[in-house]
Amino acid sequence: MDEETRQAAIRLQNLATRLLRLARSSHGKQELSSAQYSAMAVLYDRGPLPLVDLARAESVAHPTMSRLVTGLERRGVVERQHNADDRRSRRVALTLAGRALYERTCNNRVVVIGAILAQLKKETVDELLEVWGRMAGPLEANLRQD
Repeated sequence: MDEETRQAAIRLQNLATRLLRLARSSHGKQELSSAQYSAMAVLYDRGPLPLVDLARAESVAHPTMSRLVTGLERRGVVERQHNADDRRSRRVALTLAGRALYERTCNNRVVVIGAILAQLKKETVDELLEVWGRMAGPLEANLRQD
């Protein structure tokens, strides 16, 4: 990587950190951590999952995800359901309150990110989305292999 690309990557990483901080501040009084929000997003998108699959989707260890889910359970936003296919295993699912919390938090984040994107030309936003869409999958696959 040449020095100009490296410096741009450092700057973009710093901006991404700030963007995530802004997004997290949009949670308001919900006090969701980024990890909790991310796990809820997976459950919202994919539906109920075994804990091991949720941990894998989030690239964290099983015990880490177990602690995170326990915290979300205490808040009443997820529940562990019996798996109809295998009564010995359980799936983690969003409760109705969890779905509502996720949707509110997501909408707040969209407002923050939308305000930033509104400052850009449509062509720039389109290019950003196209490049991210093309590159995100392979990059995530590489991270899972490490």
